Amino acid sequence: MTIKTLKARILQALRSSLPAPAAGADQSPPASPTKPGRASDDASFFDAHENPAKILLADADDADPIDDDWELVEEEDPDANEKSPASSSRPEPELDPLREFPARCPPGGEGAVVLYTTTLRGVRKTFEDCNEVRALLENLAVPFQERDVSMDRGLREQLWAAAGARERPVVPPRLFVRGRDLGGAVQVLALHDDGRLLSLLQHPLSAAASRKTRAKTKKGKCEACGGVGFVVCGECDGSRKVFDGGPGRCGGCNENGLVMCALCLYPS
Repeated sequence: MTIKTLKARILQALRSSLPAPAAGADQSPPASPTKPGRASDDASFFDAHENPAKILLADADDADPIDDDWELVEEEDPDANEKSPASSSRPEPELDPLREFPARCPPGGEGAVVLYTTTLRGVRKTFEDCNEVRALLENLAVPFQERDVSMDRGLREQLWAAAGARERPVVPPRLFVRGRDLGGAVQVLALHDDGRLLSLLQHPLSAAASRKTRAKTKKGKCEACGGVGFVVCGECDGSRKVFDGGPGRCGGCNENGLVMCALCLYPS
């Protein structure tokens, strides 16, 4: 039996197993595998059944090429739209740490640290408190102005007016920082124990105010007054008497014949 006859029998068996065509369909007989000139021949039929991958590859060659180019898309941050450039670049205003203290400013204390003390040993507790607060500021190396009320009665009146306690006068020491009243020795030492005093004293000052601040630290004292803050009056030499056509009282000094040191009040 030849191979051609075997293929014809197999083809006939396969066609007989197919379902019958519906009514009205084309009843033309299928192409014969043994006769040429038909729509299909034996080789094409068996090639389709024996190697179907060839048909798929052939169809794939005729189809449009698939565009396999792809692009990585970065995922958008949902919070990016909420943050505007203007709000992120604008710095937040710095709050003044002194805002919680009463606004009480002695004369010339708008941009300075002013400490009212006394060097009079009349009351031991007051004298020791003044020394303790003064030593604390010197150890912190903070520029401050010391105003001794025992050397000038006008400074005592100035302290009472600044503290708002004329009916019940306050006693030194009293600390004022850039127009804010930090209180007496108990309050100042408590702030130091809490670690807040240095930050309050070192809060940035304006350039104009810092030039008016007396630089009195533990490293050195004023060359004119030695850190006392007062010098002998140049008009009366401390006698409080002047002779201008007759004896009289000097009007340029206090009751002790002293005037406040100009180098301490107006540092260069």
